[in-house]
Amino acid sequence: VDYYHDRLLKTPVALDYLRGRGLCHDEALRAFRLGFSDRTLGLRLPYMNRKEGEAIRTRLQTLGLIRESGHEHFNGSIVLPIYEYTGHACPAAGGGADHAKRVVEMYGRKIGERLRPGTPKHLYLPGPHEGIWNAEALDGGEVILCEAAFDALTFWVHGFHNVTFIYGTEGFPDYLFDAILQRR
Repeated sequence: VDYYHDRLLKTPVALDYLRGRGLCHDEALRAFRLGFSDRTLGLRLPYMNRKEGEAIRTRLQTLGLIRESGHEHFNGSIVLPIYEYTGHACPAAGGGADHAKRVVEMYGRKIGERLRPGTPKHLYLPGPHEGIWNAEALDGGEVILCEAAFDALTFWVHGFHNVTFIYGTEGFPDYLFDAILQRR
């Protein structure tokens, strides 16, 4: 997450994409650790033929960040980490996610228009959804539920911090529904 965040801050085309969507907001970038996957992660890791490199790359494959082919799963995507939900929201200093928590899910949004046919623009890590983005939104008097991550982020950058998203129209997880009921 830190590597992708650093890459976003150093990649003008990614920042321009966010700017064009009204999402290049310093506080949001910091609070939610938005990042960018630009195919450079593999260059920063030890080679696969080294013990340390094999261990790191195998771990990243297990997590779903690197595919079996060795390519980054989120290549060409703005990346939004989602943290584990422990039953209570704990905002970090400055708002946003509690970075002491474990990242359990990531969302990626491709920014390029020239994609191979069939390439999805929206990606998550493989497996079932986990975590609640902006879990502190559940602590307010009301919560705004959005279909997708960038919809929720749009509300957030415009001052509506009591917002989260449901992983798409078919993705509203039971644990999110239960957490909303618990907090109300």
